[in-house]
Amino acid sequence: MQSSKVFKVWLSMQCQILGNVNAAMLVNCSAGNAQVLARWPNANIDEAVLGRATQPVMEKQRLHLELLEAHEYVLGHPLIIDEQFWGVLVLHLSLPDKKILPALLKSLKPGQFWLQFIIQSLLADTPVLQPLTEAVAPSTTVAADGLTASADHPPIPLNEAFNTSLLQLTASLLKENSLQETTITLVNLLAGLLQATRVSIGLLDAQRKKLQLEAVSFSANFDKRTQAMQVVTEAMMEAVEQGVRIDCIALADPQVHTPDTPTLLVKQAHQQLLHTQQLQAVSSFLLRKDNKILGALTIEMDRRTALNADQELLVQQATHYAAAIIQLRQQAAAGLWQGLKQRTATRLQRLLGQESWRRKLIVVSAMVLVVALFVPVNYHLSADANLQTTEKYLVVSPQDAYLGTISARPGDQVKKGAVLAQLNDEDLRLERRKVASQAQQYRQTYDSALANSNRVEAAIANAQMDQANIQLQLLDQQLARTQLLAPSDGIVVSDDISQTRGAPVKQGDVLFEIATNQNYLVQLFVDERDIALVQAGQEGELKLSGLPTEIFNTRVKLVTPISEVREGRNYFRVELELIDAANRKDILRPGMTGTGKIGVGPRALGWIWFHDLWHWLRLSIW
Repeated sequence: MQSSKVFKVWLSMQCQILGNVNAAMLVNCSAGNAQVLARWPNANIDEAVLGRATQPVMEKQRLHLELLEAHEYVLGHPLIIDEQFWGVLVLHLSLPDKKILPALLKSLKPGQFWLQFIIQSLLADTPVLQPLTEAVAPSTTVAADGLTASADHPPIPLNEAFNTSLLQLTASLLKENSLQETTITLVNLLAGLLQATRVSIGLLDAQRKKLQLEAVSFSANFDKRTQAMQVVTEAMMEAVEQGVRIDCIALADPQVHTPDTPTLLVKQAHQQLLHTQQLQAVSSFLLRKDNKILGALTIEMDRRTALNADQELLVQQATHYAAAIIQLRQQAAAGLWQGLKQRTATRLQRLLGQESWRRKLIVVSAMVLVVALFVPVNYHLSADANLQTTEKYLVVSPQDAYLGTISARPGDQVKKGAVLAQLNDEDLRLERRKVASQAQQYRQTYDSALANSNRVEAAIANAQMDQANIQLQLLDQQLARTQLLAPSDGIVVSDDISQTRGAPVKQGDVLFEIATNQNYLVQLFVDERDIALVQAGQEGELKLSGLPTEIFNTRVKLVTPISEVREGRNYFRVELELIDAANRKDILRPGMTGTGKIGVGPRALGWIWFHDLWHWLRLSIW
């Protein structure tokens, strides 16, 4: 009974995450026959239609897709557990565009990991996570901040089960490296400890105006735009806006523990979540740190009982410690700039006073800015760079033929005389054998004419024999040219033709491009507004995207009059030569891109900041 309930929860969660599912079935085929473990939704399921997709998946153990009508599909997805075929997930989908099917299949992978975790737990005869079963001391009360305390506020010692569960949860949160991993671990552990249907957590943004859904228990990927996720987010925001914990219970049971919460609370979103998901209880706990609300934690229960006093105390303690950890993760993820801005504002407020620090800061900043405008610094002009070789050889087809074996591919280092490819020479060899046979016949005719003293016939045979020998020499040259050899040492930079074996080629077709790795040239694309600053002989630096730790010294060799339009703007091509890069040419490759800088001399800092704007104004006003 418990296992059937777990499978129903899993199937319901998967259908809600996918968002395009009309009906679904979970079928177990591990015993050799098909056994339906769960259905979603419980009514209005055409099992005959869904069942047709089960048999092909069982036989072939691969994906099965069947078109019912326009935009309606039945998908049978094999479930592999521990590298063995376990069952089939059958989905009735409504897809307006079939192109979204790969994204939908990708969303199913995290659900398979969760299903494997559930099956392994059921085989071991243990729950997904051990729930808290032992009671806490009857005298324990819960303070406003979630800490246990007595009437005089001394800490009350917890029993061993409570303490162990709380320590394990806190240790698991501290072990994670990011905010996302921390929130996922928190909701997964609480869902297992409380045996809840679903646990979700949402955090407020930096402006504390909007709440973002961060994690849902046992759901690595979820769509925030689905109706189910939006209702959960609205329930969290309802608790955050009122600043209190909210509990909503479907059935009034005298044995159900009811927390002491104010009666005049708005619970519209919680009641909507309760009815739409057919739950028995929904509870939203606030995440607080230093009287500041960080977010909310919503727990959904489909059992007849809500959280008991022990579980409430566990959640309050867990949210208290989790809020501190989440705040640290948020500060670490905020980045250097936001942290520096916060610390600078705090120090300025402490030094300049609470009332006037903004005015003083503005005055000091303005003075610093005015002084900085006239400070001269070395100005470096930056532009996109492209690395090219000064020499490039083309290997073309010497004749009409068919491609045979291909020995070189793009990026290969080749030596001079190395075989790059072989053209198909069967026709030439047959032609040579034919001509050689004719030459032999002419030789025999010539010998016979000499023996009979027939000089006219001997002269004709001799001329025919010379013609045949010339044809043989021509065929030998053509056979020799069927081997395409590298004209120089270098790197193959042409397209890959290894997949076109047997394709016809025409005489003069370019088959290979060999770029030498001896001398390199850097092409810099400078904006036309800055081209007047560039002159031959100026030195600069080059950093390539493929070698971010290497800096190459360059010198302007030529400012070409050639321009090209890139991204709607006009750029001129500037050629630079590498300085002292002979010992590092082995790591360079033609076609590398990066950024080049050219030193154009000292300029005032204000000119560097505003010269583009000044030039634009001059052209606009003129």
